[in-house]
Amino acid sequence: MSGVVRERAPEPGRLRPFEFPEVTRERLANGLTLLHARHGDLPLVTLSLVADAGGTEEADARAGLAVLTSNALASGTSSHSADEMAWAIELLGIHLDTHASWDAAFVRMTVPTERLEEAAALFADVVRNPSFPDEEITRLREQQLAGIIQRRKQPGTLAGDVAARTIFAPEVPWSRPLVGIPQAVRALTRDDVASFYATRFVPNTAALVVVGDIDPAEARALAERWFGDWTGVAPARREPATAGALDRVSIVAVDRPTAVQSEIRIGDVGVERTTPDYFPLLVMNTVLGGSFTSRLNMNLREKHGFTYGARSSFTMRRAPGPFMVATAVANDVTARAVQEALGEIGRLREHGATEAELAAARDYLSGVMPLQLQTTAALAGRINDLVIFDLPLDWFRKYRQRIAAVTADEVLRVARTRLRPDRFAVVVVGAAQEIVPPLEQLGIGQVRVVEIAE
Repeated sequence: MSGVVRERAPEPGRLRPFEFPEVTRERLANGLTLLHARHGDLPLVTLSLVADAGGTEEADARAGLAVLTSNALASGTSSHSADEMAWAIELLGIHLDTHASWDAAFVRMTVPTERLEEAAALFADVVRNPSFPDEEITRLREQQLAGIIQRRKQPGTLAGDVAARTIFAPEVPWSRPLVGIPQAVRALTRDDVASFYATRFVPNTAALVVVGDIDPAEARALAERWFGDWTGVAPARREPATAGALDRVSIVAVDRPTAVQSEIRIGDVGVERTTPDYFPLLVMNTVLGGSFTSRLNMNLREKHGFTYGARSSFTMRRAPGPFMVATAVANDVTARAVQEALGEIGRLREHGATEAELAAARDYLSGVMPLQLQTTAALAGRINDLVIFDLPLDWFRKYRQRIAAVTADEVLRVARTRLRPDRFAVVVVGAAQEIVPPLEQLGIGQVRVVEIAE
């Protein structure tokens, strides 16, 4: 084709304008917080109920209770059996989702505007009147147990679980999976679920997020109609322990004798969601391992051909979650991959990001934001964050300008203070006889071999 230059990649286009919808917030007489945003051109509305019923609120002996409770919400109410509930959802053509995170539990529904009233009645029934039938609790508990057992058979998931257990002290909730551990989940009863629900699903610590083809006055009327007479007051929130378990590098090899490749995780205690360093950390992590063109991916995938992909992330919660590097490589290059990943972290801590890297990371984060918010459900998810982390209403309206303001000095500062190679946990799931000797030769720490039954 005439005039086409193939020796140079196309220049990126200009950043397209985007404005996060205005979010309003008010409080009902019973303490329920209502947040509203008008969004999109389609006749759709998303309702999202955020309850202060995440995994950090469960007792250690009841690990997995938040997940079981959230999963059981739509399995029957005082007016609908589990089958009737499923059929009603199908007839209305809606998507209803219930799930829990460490910080909160969620009930979310997206519905055509013309069916909103009927769907809202069902939504409120799920939130306010779950019956928790014994047979459904038994079924869901067995499913949860099966999922826990399955985690041990998936090398990537197993690597993440062992890394969390290595990074955090045993008393920290996220040293274990949110879904729980077998002995705790087996002991969970219908009474445990009902008690957790009654204590944590109450209006004074909950929020209703309404997004889509609906005006503020209509959202307020809907909230009053279906939740205005909801009662209950939650006890004080539990403050989870956050201590790390390491003061030096720890290398753990999880032996899978027949494995032909290794799952690698390199991690440490990270930061809380409300850290003042949030935006510099986003940019720094994008340079390190948060995008396809990041240093880790360019090194391990493009330069060396070790992997299909390498990434890094900060999982931010109300209290500090983990920082983690993740990749999978063949056994024979496992130690080299660990060495290269640690090398990239070291170089970023020493020299920071180049101006080109900084500009690319800022443009990427700003450019991808509108793509992540094309649906009412996706927008509701972001507004949920305003509730969970008590962020100002204009947080996301100022997101792009705060990303654009991040400097090279800030990136260097957070790389040096938030990436701590002297106390990393290095976890590798693979064939120990092949991967341990080269790992030991790296000279970064003693390798401990563990076996976990499938």
